[in-house]
Amino acid sequence: MTGDFSEEDKRKCLLWCDRHCCLCGKACGTDIEIAHIIPKEKNRSEDADNAIPLCYDCHAKIGHYNCKHPRGNKFRTEELKARREQIYEEYTRHLVPPIHFEITQGLPNRQKRSLPDVGFNITHLGDALPVKVSVATQIFLGDKDFGIPKTGHYSSKRLWNMNPRFRVQGRFNVPDEAVKSTERLEIKVKVTVIDQYEREHQLLPIGWVYMRDKNSWYLEP
Repeated sequence: MTGDFSEEDKRKCLLWCDRHCCLCGKACGTDIEIAHIIPKEKNRSEDADNAIPLCYDCHAKIGHYNCKHPRGNKFRTEELKARREQIYEEYTRHLVPPIHFEITQGLPNRQKRSLPDVGFNITHLGDALPVKVSVATQIFLGDKDFGIPKTGHYSSKRLWNMNPRFRVQGRFNVPDEAVKSTERLEIKVKVTVIDQYEREHQLLPIGWVYMRDKNSWYLEP
């Protein structure tokens, strides 16, 4: 191994790539190094975001490009990170189950909630592999953005344990200002799935718009 990355970060990087080089894709076994994307002398960051697992040959290629006598194109920081994420995704996507989530005014007894009370349901649809999820809700009223809560279950800072075929029925409040207003009320939800190897998989955010005359929501992708 190369550098001063923590043993925990090294372990994660090797699990996420299944010991494959993040440039050429070769299976390396023990012949793999954890390299710095930005060299230590230029960046003191020693976290996993600055790490890339490489075979010996690829490690040499990214470290010996001569900018004074350029030939070809050097590997730049953003490309290295993008290529690394491609490899990580290839070897961890099977750990992510289908997740369904929705904003709703419905209640289990077939009655309906009333604003400011809003329901949120999330379901693990898979048959294996428990995961954790974080949920961030962002509320918009007309042109006003109330932002993501700083604390609580809908701040992205709390992790929810999701076992196979497990469903959570939660709730939160919209600001009182949104109850009497006639402006467009929208809630965008961002869900991140954390797999068993502790890698984060960000699902695309989805929005719901409130229909005041029906006390219901429609989905706006």
